[in-house]
Amino acid sequence: MSASFSERLLGALNAFFEGVVRFLPGLLAALLILVIGTVVGWLVKVVVRRTLAVARFDHFCDSSGISQVLNKADIRATPSKLMGSLFFWLVFLSFLMAGLSALEVEVIKRLISEFFLYLPRILAAFAILLVGFLLGNFVSRAALLASVNANMPSPRLIAGVVKFLIAILAFAMALEQLEIAKSIVIAAFIISFGAVMLGLAIAFGLGGRDVAKTVLERQLKDLDQPRDRDGFSHI
Repeated sequence: MSASFSERLLGALNAFFEGVVRFLPGLLAALLILVIGTVVGWLVKVVVRRTLAVARFDHFCDSSGISQVLNKADIRATPSKLMGSLFFWLVFLSFLMAGLSALEVEVIKRLISEFFLYLPRILAAFAILLVGFLLGNFVSRAALLASVNANMPSPRLIAGVVKFLIAILAFAMALEQLEIAKSIVIAAFIISFGAVMLGLAIAFGLGGRDVAKTVLERQLKDLDQPRDRDGFSHI
């Protein structure tokens, strides 16, 4: 019985050391890949920052309002530095996934494959948020100018509401792209959007009756004015 126990113990130890010997090359390869990924990521970070500095990317962000949003979020780094850090982490994560795959562990391989399948959705959600932010700034400025030219009350409030609605729409689309609680996000967006529009309609109906009457009378008056058939005024 003691011989059987010693044989089992030696067999378990041999299997353990054989597993360690098989695992060590993959571990060393993974560490080497991480070191290379760190160096490559740092080089990419420097190149991206200098390229964006030459292209005056920070000036573009200042004029489009992106820098103001970053300051409100208590992010003190410049947009070019943020983009450089973003590219660094993208490169580092790519090398990290390659290093984990070198370990040849089945569970890790499955997680890596799922991550790369999900990565396009993350990039698409980021693009949706960026486009929504830029579109919200552009449309809100257009709404502000149109409200001022039309002598409407509270033009800044109108522009803020337009920007807020576009931001909500972009955020909901990004979450739907990420497949995060799709039914809850869609239901919450429908309820929120409907509540905002109902509130605006009630507010305009109660407080903007005189304004609506004046605008309609002005439009009808312009339509009732006679116009020359040839389109030219007579002297």
